[in-house]
Amino acid sequence: MKRNATILGLTWASAGLLALLTMLASGQAALAEGLRVSPVTIEVTAPGATSTLALRNDGPQAITIQARVYRWVQEGGEERYEPTRDVVVSPPMTRLKPGAKQSVRIVRTTKTRVNGEEAYRVFVDEVPDLSRSQAGTVAFVTRLRIPVFFVASGARLPEVRWSLTRDSGRAVLEAKNTGDVRLRLADVELVQGGGTVDSHKGLFGYVLGGASMRFPLGSASKFRNGPLSLQAVTSRGPLSAAVSQR
Repeated sequence: MKRNATILGLTWASAGLLALLTMLASGQAALAEGLRVSPVTIEVTAPGATSTLALRNDGPQAITIQARVYRWVQEGGEERYEPTRDVVVSPPMTRLKPGAKQSVRIVRTTKTRVNGEEAYRVFVDEVPDLSRSQAGTVAFVTRLRIPVFFVASGARLPEVRWSLTRDSGRAVLEAKNTGDVRLRLADVELVQGGGTVDSHKGLFGYVLGGASMRFPLGSASKFRNGPLSLQAVTSRGPLSAAVSQR
């Protein structure tokens, strides 16, 4: 099987022959083999409405890049991406020779005022070069998902309530954010009786403003009744919070 990028996550396209590679990037630039994208998170404060992504091809071959933007929604404990015309990218497709650079503009085109915080993801895809594929192989494509936030002046900081529920023997961490802006979580630990009973290194996820999310934690048997707390590194600094159990 031919590999054009290091596999961190994989989903299959509807055609069944194309695999899409999802990379959750951290740091100042997202790097996937030859493609480098920076920054990895964009925040624009209203009335600002534009920003840019910088693309660079560090690989030995020319690549074709497609950029698309989706509204990022979290409802009922789950997240989804919806097509939108409120934010556009330009150019939506470009070809980069080895060593070449390209700026992609991100523009909020809707004239409605930002209410709290609007969340989007820009999907940056490396389009497979079918002329270089071999018979019987699967073409892998790099997909980078760049968070983009448009924030109203005076938006309320995140205020998240945490609870642990049990469903058919599985534990689920539930988060409800009554603030306006998102909370990004990494290096999550659940602590009980002075010891860590569950931990997740690296990026754990986001809780968007005014939204709720559910995070599966595996078997519920490791959790006992009694005081439970969550410790994490967040976009707002270290977090230590009580977790109720239901």
